[in-house]
Amino acid sequence: MLRILRWLGACCLALPGALAGQLSLGISVGTSSFSGAARAGPSAGEVRFLPYRPTSVGVLVGWGRQEVRLEGSARYGEPGLALRGVPLAEEDTSSPGVLIVSENAFRLVSFTGGVSLRVLRLRGGPVVRAGAGLVLEHWASPGSAARTVGGVQGGLAIEVALTGALAARADAELGFTPASPFRASDLPEGFTPRSTWRRSLAVAAVWWP
Repeated sequence: MLRILRWLGACCLALPGALAGQLSLGISVGTSSFSGAARAGPSAGEVRFLPYRPTSVGVLVGWGRQEVRLEGSARYGEPGLALRGVPLAEEDTSSPGVLIVSENAFRLVSFTGGVSLRVLRLRGGPVVRAGAGLVLEHWASPGSAARTVGGVQGGLAIEVALTGALAARADAELGFTPASPFRASDLPEGFTPRSTWRRSLAVAAVWWP
């Protein structure tokens, strides 16, 4: 993580004058939901494995002006492992099935880097920002080899200034990784890894030193 922050800092020093600005630091807490990262064949209906709603904490770093800003983050969470769509009985095909969850099955460390733009200033001062960037996720689970997957994400954020150097921020993000966090060798027979969508909500406190 320290190496990534140093790399971001070096990039900031190399920015052209148009992006020169001020460093910002922050801490965040949030949660995510995932689409099915592994599905069974058609004969099993919509039974699927998916990571389950981790609460994540992280640090934020940014550089730039209000109009354009480079932003990066590092977050940690412990997703559960969920099996969705399990029928209540073998002959029951009409119900949507049940959800079975094993809590804290994974250790997830994610890194993001990208650009955000100010798109709107609301009456009273809140600022709406739109951002897009890359994401790198490192998944680890006891008894299984760790797996790292990359993808893209985009989102919207609302910033509200609290003091001259402190602001509150709320983020809504949508991410996509073409590779599944699950290895095919770790899945039961008949299940296939799938690309994964992630929806995240987070709040943060941001400080301009």
